[in-house]
Amino acid sequence: MIKDSSIESDILSLVRAFGLSRMEAIREVKILFAHAIGLGQLDLIKEPSLMSDPLHIEKYKKAFQDRINGKPIAYILGEKEFYGLSFKVNEHVLIPRPETELLVDVAIEKIQSHNLKRVLDLGTGSGAISISVAINAPGVDVVAADISKNALKVAEANVRSLCPGASISFVESNWFSKISGTFDLILANPPYIAADDSHLNSPELRYEPIEALVSGPEGLDAISEILEQGQSFLNEGGWLFFEHGYDQLGRCQDLLAGQGFMSLFNAVDLSGNPRISGGRIGAVTRTAYGC
Repeated sequence: MIKDSSIESDILSLVRAFGLSRMEAIREVKILFAHAIGLGQLDLIKEPSLMSDPLHIEKYKKAFQDRINGKPIAYILGEKEFYGLSFKVNEHVLIPRPETELLVDVAIEKIQSHNLKRVLDLGTGSGAISISVAINAPGVDVVAADISKNALKVAEANVRSLCPGASISFVESNWFSKISGTFDLILANPPYIAADDSHLNSPELRYEPIEALVSGPEGLDAISEILEQGQSFLNEGGWLFFEHGYDQLGRCQDLLAGQGFMSLFNAVDLSGNPRISGGRIGAVTRTAYGC
């Protein structure tokens, strides 16, 4: 049986290592125990004796050591909740963030308001955005692209488990390099962290694919490339929008305008931070969405 003193020590270690509150650290310990047992957290309450099995304890200790070394919970569990769905994840894909759900919200709104039919998701990673859009906007045809073969394997596995009947196809492509045809909507969650950003020193970010996080000295290289090429892949009246950093709104809006996009808009996340920017081909009004 694992001792209470050992559990308390693990809780304090998490608090110190990651600056978590005590309640957050307790939650992580419970998650890791449930993972070790292979059952839900509720089973720990119903059957506390499950915590006495030596094999469970050994698996918990390994998972805890991975966590204290900085490995994100999502990679330890092999899954992450996003838009009400559980996605398989591993170290080949970026862990889906809650703020990225806003990109899906805006995509669904645009699809439904403008009867958009063909969607391109650039840098799909785990497929979280493509799958969430396809499930919540039935009838769309989605092309999901990523430069990483390993990331596409994860995305394909998620399609098989979450929406096998959806119209989602995958392309191994460095942004638009292997893309053909045109689309009503192009969306992306590209890398947008500056190369010298201090957040990259976070122990958890060391486990995530650096190419999905960092994009040049200002964090804008990928966004600039997508905007420079994007118009050629849009149907008349088509939309393009993307996630960016909270402090990049002005620069992103300037880049959109500089490439001839109109009906420029921005969307703010639940913390009130600018998170999405975009525009349209062949429209003339400048608007704000979610502000």
